[in-house]
Amino acid sequence: MDSDGGGAGKAIGGAVAAIVLASIFLVAVLTGSGATDDCQTAAATSGYGMGVQGANGATVAGLNPKQTALAANGVAIGKQRNEPDSVILAQSMAMATESTYRNLSNKTNVPGSEKFPNDGDGSDHDSVGPHQIRASVHAGGDLKKLMDPVWQINWFYDTADKVPGKATLDAAALAQKVEISGPDAYATTRTLAEKVIAAVTPKLGELAAATGGGVSSSTDGSAACSAGAQGDPNSPLAGPFGQRIIAAASRYIGMQYSWGGGNWYGPTVGIHDGGTADSFGDYARVGFDCSGLTMYALYQASGGTVRTDHFTGSQQGDVHAHPIPNDQKQPGDLIYFGGSASGSHHVGIYWGKKDGKDMLLNAPQSGQKIAIMPLSGWAGEGQYVRRFSYPGDDQPPRPAPGPNTGRD
Repeated sequence: MDSDGGGAGKAIGGAVAAIVLASIFLVAVLTGSGATDDCQTAAATSGYGMGVQGANGATVAGLNPKQTALAANGVAIGKQRNEPDSVILAQSMAMATESTYRNLSNKTNVPGSEKFPNDGDGSDHDSVGPHQIRASVHAGGDLKKLMDPVWQINWFYDTADKVPGKATLDAAALAQKVEISGPDAYATTRTLAEKVIAAVTPKLGELAAATGGGVSSSTDGSAACSAGAQGDPNSPLAGPFGQRIIAAASRYIGMQYSWGGGNWYGPTVGIHDGGTADSFGDYARVGFDCSGLTMYALYQASGGTVRTDHFTGSQQGDVHAHPIPNDQKQPGDLIYFGGSASGSHHVGIYWGKKDGKDMLLNAPQSGQKIAIMPLSGWAGEGQYVRRFSYPGDDQPPRPAPGPNTGRD
């Protein structure tokens, strides 16, 4: 990505546009971000967003398994973010043009990039990764981010989200506005990108690319993985209570945060806050805020038994909540953040470990989406763990009651 016409990506554009994809059997794909847990049909997490993971790649004529994996993740992440099809196409066209769906290092111009997992070495300016992002311009030169394909894919979508009228722009024009490369640099890979998307999309559900739903643990119990369909309030809740809490909240991974949004039964329109949330239009957006998501997850996972308030300070003191030492937290525990538990300003659900890092499933803040993020993002804040329980929580779950107009 540069102002001189797409660099190496422009040179390969004509060649990759001619690639014809055969039918594909997508067993699983890798993000290249170092995923190591044992969840075989899971929504992969990196520190920067969602994706698809697994032990094997997919074979597509003209693209090797790693290339196909990277292309599939671009589609999966776009769908998880509820991006329009035209924006997902733009992302795929951009990646095809910039790197031919490869996570490229740049040993000559960005020393140290070659030490991260990569699919080969490039030499275009100081560009690295599948979107050939310039290290001197973005992410403060943080190679850990820049060489993470999931971060780069999310970077593309984050940048596209800021483009006025993104959904109505031609995909090549949108790619140009995001990548800021030579004119018409991305149109040459439209056919390839369309075929890639058509090939991988039918298989994304099998890989839980649109996260949510049931939860399974890794063999050592250190991580939880979510699977299902985002936004499906009827996806199954199974397993121990903590896993059901994660599963319930995971139904809405990818949904926009909405200040004041959410209740026991699902997402709701947000409310005015007179400040930041209003500037994002939360008062007109259906979604969850942090405590709305947790009150929903607790109610659904408990079959309607745990019915908390929509307020972090009240939730942490609920009769069903029990303080747990931080070093003894388990997946499904809730973590409250702030100067004290009763005065907490944020809450999330402890998801487990990913690549040795503690992860938090949460509705972060206005302008962001429900996601699984590194707990380290709240380093320095007070963290208060609460484990919720109720008599019979080890029994098979029952459906949670719906709204009662005479009570709610």
